[in-house]
Amino acid sequence: MKKIIIVQLVLFLLVACEKSALTTAADSKSRPVVEAYLSPGLTPEVKITYQLAFGSTDTIVQPIPDLNVTLEADGELHPLLYSGIDSAYHADGSWQVEAGKTYRLDFNFSGSLISAETTIPQQPENFSASATSIALPQIGSGGGGGGFPTFPDPIELTWSNTDGSYYLVVVENLESNPEAIFEVTDGNRPPRPTFRSEPEQNSSFEVGFQNFTYYGTHQVLLYRLNAEYASLYDDNGNSSQNLTTPYSNIVGGLGIFTGLNADTLMLEVTKYV
Repeated sequence: MKKIIIVQLVLFLLVACEKSALTTAADSKSRPVVEAYLSPGLTPEVKITYQLAFGSTDTIVQPIPDLNVTLEADGELHPLLYSGIDSAYHADGSWQVEAGKTYRLDFNFSGSLISAETTIPQQPENFSASATSIALPQIGSGGGGGGFPTFPDPIELTWSNTDGSYYLVVVENLESNPEAIFEVTDGNRPPRPTFRSEPEQNSSFEVGFQNFTYYGTHQVLLYRLNAEYASLYDDNGNSSQNLTTPYSNIVGGLGIFTGLNADTLMLEVTKYV
C-alpha cells in the first residue's frame, strides 16, 4: 500500500533564518519568518513567526497571530485562518492542494506586503525497490552468532527523473515500541527512528544497513522537491566565523514557501542470529 505523508523536513535549517547575524533585538520583529510545505491531498498549513534576535537567549520562536493570510491559485483566493492550538494558519478544509498548480501566498505585515510563490511538483514516477525486506543482525548484545557479523547488500531504490528534479529519501520506522538494532547502553540517548538523505538530482538511492536503527515495519518515502527546498541545504554552511542569512524565497520576509510531492513503499527489517 502506498500513501502520501508530509513531514517537517527542514525545520532545523530555518532556525538560521530566524536567528542571523543581520538581526538584532531592535529589528527582530521587522521581518516575519514563513514556513510552509504544500503537498497534494493535504490541507495547507502556513506557520508565521517573529525572528529571534542574534545573541538572544530565547530558544522558542513567537507566532504572529491575527494576520489576513491568503493563498491564490488560478485566480481564486483562499483565506487561511489562525489556530492557537498549533500556532499556524490553515485552510478551512473545503479544498486541498493539487499537483501542477502554482500557489501564491500574500499577507500584510507592518504596512508591507509579504508574498511568495511555488508550483506543486508531480508525484514521483516509477518508484520501486529491489527488495521488500532486509535481515540484519543485532549489534552489541551478543547477537550475530559470534565473530564479525555479515551484512546484506543494500536495497536499491529507483525512479524516473527525466527533467533533473530534486529528490529526497526518508526512511521511518512505524513501530510503537521498536527493538533497536544497535545496543543502547545506559545513559545514552536512543537512536532516531528516521533517516533522511539530502536533496539530489538523481534517479536512484541505496538504503544500507547503516540507515536502519530499529527492526520492524518501515515506510520509505520519496519526495520530489522544488529547487527552493534544495537551496536550504546548499546554504546551510553557517558557523561562528561565517554567519549569513540563509536562502529565502519570501519577498519582504524570511523562510520557505515550497511545494513537494511524495510516493511511499513499505519495507520490513527483520532480525537474524
